[in-house]
Amino acid sequence: MSENMSSSNDHSSSNNDEENDGGLGGWARTKRAQLLQDLHSLVPNQIETDERSILEGARDYLQRIHEETEQIERELPEKYASSSESQGPQILGVETEELTEGRFIIKMSWRKGSRGVGHVQRVIEGLDVKITSVFVHENIPDEMLTTAYVEVKKEMGMTEEELQHLVISAARRSGLFP
Repeated sequence: MSENMSSSNDHSSSNNDEENDGGLGGWARTKRAQLLQDLHSLVPNQIETDERSILEGARDYLQRIHEETEQIERELPEKYASSSESQGPQILGVETEELTEGRFIIKMSWRKGSRGVGHVQRVIEGLDVKITSVFVHENIPDEMLTTAYVEVKKEMGMTEEELQHLVISAARRSGLFP
């Protein structure tokens, strides 16, 4: 009888482990843990390391960034807005370059406009790619350059030209590309 209880307890313990990890296998648990660790490293001042705290911290951080961006866009001094800026930004050109398989650089030159950085950034965010990093700097007066390093899912098998077409299409849908 003690054998039955022991095997019953072992089975119960195994079920509890599966319930605790959401039914994930060892590889998926490891991958999930790595993704959580990566997410934790991206959020500044994140002290707690449990899964819930990491996810809540990331959510709060992203919401703060979104709110700060909107506030900055609202507070842009009107004295710097010229007639062309009041129309909003306009993307002047898009270049793509493949670094390695599935990794690309997207370069977008654009004329400044009110709330330009946010609109141009949303074009990149709207693509089905993983954004590694984005840099924005002034190229010449009234012209900006956004450089984005992105990763494309390997199963998409995208070329430089296809990615460029995807970016231009997204910019046209946003009204930023003629």
